[in-house]
Amino acid sequence: MPTQKKYREKIQPLLSEAFPRRTLAAPSETTVSLSDKDFLDNLSDTLSEILVELERQHLGASTHVESLMAAKSSDPWPGHSHDAFLLYYLQHTPLKLREEIDALPELKAVWDAMAQVAAPPSFTPSSFKSLSSALSDDAMVKCNKWGSIYGTGKYEILDSGWAWTLKNNLMNHLSKRFGKGYGVADFTEHDWQQPVAMKSGSDGKVRIAILGDFGSGKYKLSGLEGSDGPACAVMETIRSLPVLPGYFCHLGDTYYSGTGPNRSPKGEELKNFLEILKGYPELVKPGNCFALNSNHEMYGGAYGYYSALSDSLFSGQKGCSYFALEFGDWILAGIDSAYFDPSALYM
Repeated sequence: MPTQKKYREKIQPLLSEAFPRRTLAAPSETTVSLSDKDFLDNLSDTLSEILVELERQHLGASTHVESLMAAKSSDPWPGHSHDAFLLYYLQHTPLKLREEIDALPELKAVWDAMAQVAAPPSFTPSSFKSLSSALSDDAMVKCNKWGSIYGTGKYEILDSGWAWTLKNNLMNHLSKRFGKGYGVADFTEHDWQQPVAMKSGSDGKVRIAILGDFGSGKYKLSGLEGSDGPACAVMETIRSLPVLPGYFCHLGDTYYSGTGPNRSPKGEELKNFLEILKGYPELVKPGNCFALNSNHEMYGGAYGYYSALSDSLFSGQKGCSYFALEFGDWILAGIDSAYFDPSALYM
């Protein structure tokens, strides 16, 4: 497997050709902090890091799934499910995604440079299709250590929707000067003087519903008949509790990339997270909801995440990706561990 240094040596000349100085030159009225050389050096480092990680994840996943298919192994694979086949999609891009990439010249240059130097994936389109067909057989459900299913269903490991997370992540690493939707949303701060004071229920207690990996939207899922999917099933379970919670805290992860209106698939944060909460007005009310940032929100550049925080449900959070809640002797601190994550894939 090539090292990050080797990848960098291969990709930097391609980037230099794709981003000539006249393209990088900013308008005279715009202040740019990076020189052309800094831009290319930083981009080369970032893309090299991503390529190493994509190859590592792909090699681990492909080896594991082939062992499972041959019944030679039952050990769980310790990798990240949504990164497992991004190396394959980089070089065998779904048609709709390819059209989107081709419409963005700077992203196209980066995507094509990466595809040119990346190691070949373990599968050809034909063998990948065969693998997908075999893993779609309900008689043989195989999972990794996180419980993610090897299959082609919604959010399963071979769901091609994950390919868009790579597109969104690459857009994060390109400057905002290339256009709307590039880069990441500005970090929001607030001059907090004290934690948010929580109010107790009639019994003098505070109850908080903690939700994680909740932003999956409405979709049909085998085993949840009569429900619109896991997120709705969670809310319906909470609604059935003998005493309802007074507050809701989402720990993060809206799928696939927590996108806003300027990324694709468009508006995931709204459709897959905010609209689900708003479907239960007897539970969620303005000021009683809080939400943390996470790696999936960052795939979308945090644009969708910050947009969701502007809704009145999150008015107590003041538009920030961090907060503190207080009741009696307790303080519950919500910490943003994603925005400043130094890894290129926010992992």
